[in-house]
Amino acid sequence: MEILLKPMSKEEFTQYFENKVVRYAEVLSQNVHEEVNEQPISKAHRLLHNLLSKGIETPDHYLFHIVNDDQTIGYVWIKVEKEKKSAFLYEIYLFEQFRGMGFGTKVMTTMEEWILQQGITYFKLHVFGSNTGARKLYEELGFEIAGINMIKMIN
Repeated sequence: MEILLKPMSKEEFTQYFENKVVRYAEVLSQNVHEEVNEQPISKAHRLLHNLLSKGIETPDHYLFHIVNDDQTIGYVWIKVEKEKKSAFLYEIYLFEQFRGMGFGTKVMTTMEEWILQQGITYFKLHVFGSNTGARKLYEELGFEIAGINMIKMIN
């Protein structure tokens, strides 16, 4: 299993962004516990547009196709802040049919190698508490909890 990280083209980014908005809206609707007047799809588009204001050319943001055997099996989006020696993983996304096969672990170790080549010391990410599969993977890879958000619904 050889994983390659192939930088996205402008055209590929456009398709990725449209798909990401839909996926992010779904995540927001499942995990953001607050009363808002904004629809999840609108909020997802607004938040993602703010983060990637210049699309594929947004400074310090790197977007890759995850490629195995010449086939795209998912995406990676990472931001690198060289002055802080820090990288933040915005997304690792594997297509459904490639999950549970060891690709996630391989992609993360490939990302660590790439980050190390960039002179980065800290690799950070956020994971929703309900995403037990991802949490397990990250913990197995040595990630530690840096903070915990908590919520209680008051009736």
